[in-house]
Amino acid sequence: MKTKKCVTGFGKNMPPSIKHVRIYFDQKGQSTEAADAFFKHYESGKWKTGKGCPILDWKAAAGNWIWQHRPEKPLTLELKIKLQFSNKTF
Repeated sequence: MKTKKCVTGFGKNMPPSIKHVRIYFDQKGQSTEAADAFFKHYESGKWKTGKGCPILDWKAAAGNWIWQHRPEKPLTLELKIKLQFSNKTF
């Protein structure tokens, strides 16, 4: 019988580790402070949405966080491309 090894934080697994959140934010051109703020916000809310539903895909929530907290300036082509392809799994 095979034992399935459970690793959290990779892909969409919940909850993610702070290390994986920081890597994801870095890949999206965001600061460590933004990653920490995202992690602390959702960690304190036990990884639930504002309506109380559990978050099933932390990367989708992170993408929304980045979008909601973007500076008030036009998006560059590079950022548009990163956001467009951010949910691809390889």
